Amino acid sequence: MLKGLDADVACFFLGVCPVRRFLSCIAVLSLVPSVAGNLYASTPSNGAPILLEADISEAPQRIYHARLVIPVEPGPVVLYYPKWIPGNHGPTGPIADLAGLKMHTGGQEVPWRRDDVDMYAFHCTVPEGARTLEVALDLLAAGRGGFGDATQNIAVLRWNQVVLYPKGKPIDSIDFQASVKIPTGWKMSTSLPIESQDGTSAHFGRVSLDTLVDSPVIAGLYHREIRLGKGEPAHYLDLVADSPAALDITPKQKANYEKLVAEAGALFGSRHYKSYRFLVTLSDKMPSHGLEHHECSDDGMPEHSMSDDEAGKAIAYLLPHEYVHSWNGKFRRPAGLVTPTYQEANNTRLLWVYEGLTEYLGTVLTARSGLWTLDEAKEYLAMTAEQLENHKGRQWRPLEDTTLVAPMRAYDAMGWTAWRRSVDYYDEGTLIWLEVDTKIRQLTKGKRSLDDFCRRFHGGPGGRAELKPYTFEEVVADLNAIAPYDWKTLLTQRQTETADHAPLGGFKQGGWRVALGEKPTGFEKAVQGLRKRIDLSSSIGLSLNPEGAIGDVGMDTPAYKAGVGPGMKLVAVNSRKFSPKVLDEAIAVSKKRDQPILLLVEDGDIFRTYRVDYRGGAQHARLERLKDQPDLLSKILAPLTKAPEKKAG
Repeated sequence: MLKGLDADVACFFLGVCPVRRFLSCIAVLSLVPSVAGNLYASTPSNGAPILLEADISEAPQRIYHARLVIPVEPGPVVLYYPKWIPGNHGPTGPIADLAGLKMHTGGQEVPWRRDDVDMYAFHCTVPEGARTLEVALDLLAAGRGGFGDATQNIAVLRWNQVVLYPKGKPIDSIDFQASVKIPTGWKMSTSLPIESQDGTSAHFGRVSLDTLVDSPVIAGLYHREIRLGKGEPAHYLDLVADSPAALDITPKQKANYEKLVAEAGALFGSRHYKSYRFLVTLSDKMPSHGLEHHECSDDGMPEHSMSDDEAGKAIAYLLPHEYVHSWNGKFRRPAGLVTPTYQEANNTRLLWVYEGLTEYLGTVLTARSGLWTLDEAKEYLAMTAEQLENHKGRQWRPLEDTTLVAPMRAYDAMGWTAWRRSVDYYDEGTLIWLEVDTKIRQLTKGKRSLDDFCRRFHGGPGGRAELKPYTFEEVVADLNAIAPYDWKTLLTQRQTETADHAPLGGFKQGGWRVALGEKPTGFEKAVQGLRKRIDLSSSIGLSLNPEGAIGDVGMDTPAYKAGVGPGMKLVAVNSRKFSPKVLDEAIAVSKKRDQPILLLVEDGDIFRTYRVDYRGGAQHARLERLKDQPDLLSKILAPLTKAPEKKAG
């Protein structure tokens, strides 16, 4: 999940992020379907599959319909609605949005009741002689419990939101035969095998439940499929947008995404899929998001992220992050996240590997692919490090604890984020794996790196569909195979110890240090524009939006000591009406003025002036080179593959 949004990505911008595959093909629904191989659909089991008809033709009204025909035996039956959704790391199945639930058999209604304790379980009794149970249900608000799945021109279908499945079998042995109906005039993309189509409906091949849930559908009035490169396995960029203009991807963007595919292959050494699709929704009306899947990713970006090189700059890391998850999260996954059904709780202790390593590798690939320049990647790392340095919650709460409470959706909480700590295993994981990477390069005098670990840990024969769970001990063992060191102690300390400062050792080992300057970098400006947030945590200690709503206050900062708290609204600065520029100017001249900054704040129906004793001027993160230190960081971010030669003339 993406920070991700990762959804995937409770990641840097979003707040967010299945299993076995073996047969099938990629399909795009249009007048002529595009079909390619897909290795990861599980071999169908014996017996009749569950039939699932999904109807998203009313998606612009924010409602989906579904009908299931479930093979059953007479007697008591328990049906589950998926609870623990892969990539979300928590019990996020949107059960509150389930409505219109009806059950029938042979034209006779079958009464149901919800379980007394488990709200995701439904009980019914199938009458004698019945062999199938028909279930009808609706999904309201088109997945309000997820990311916000529809606009007037776009819809995202996540199958876990419209299915019920019987208790008693693991998800990889319950087969489904699904179909989907989309609005007239729309087209769609998915990684499911298409068997036939009729007008606005597509019928898919038989797959297991875990494959179905791992294969979302995007659909839209404005749709485009782009083949990335000519090599095999095939890779596609599938776009649906709120406007036709948003589909006009720039040549530079296309080239960079082709480079991303090449760089990922060089990094991991093999591909565990037969083809891959980036399923991207482009909309300013849907929140940005990311959710990983084995042979595709479910990504949401601002509307013109592909058609304007600068518009997508701040969120360019999203697709690389979710793509890395195909190796780190899908092919390899912490053993605690592997469960037989979607109802069992996950052990999320190793999210600093699942998400943290993915965040680091996604950052590296964003630079290596050209989606970020070398300077932009360094600016991102500096900003990330400084934000974590201002998260004083590590003084009482170790990183490991943030992974263990991930199911509580801690990143949904508002206020005092820097003190409570949120999904720090994403960004702090980045710093930890930077430290590991630079240490390997130091120990081996540049002969080996974390790239070698990735090829060993995530590589192997290509085209394999087997999920390979891992433990902490296996991570340590493979690191030692690359460069002998006491990795167990180092990584245990980073997970379990409290500290006053962020783990910045990787920068020093890489030949750089995090410093503060008076001017924000261009990348920081782009990020704050995307997030619609002004981050002043390094100076007066505030984080607020452009309208003055204060989202967070850093512990022991000047604003905190003055009495300012989250939930208040800044109205005026030094007797001038608040605007981001007025506040920036007041902070910038604080060095020259021997007087405090006065903040007029609205809190409910109370107005109060707070005296902020600060005279340090503007403070913005950047990286500075360390003299007489090898520049390992630039080597880490440098491409592994050669740029294509330009044709003469």
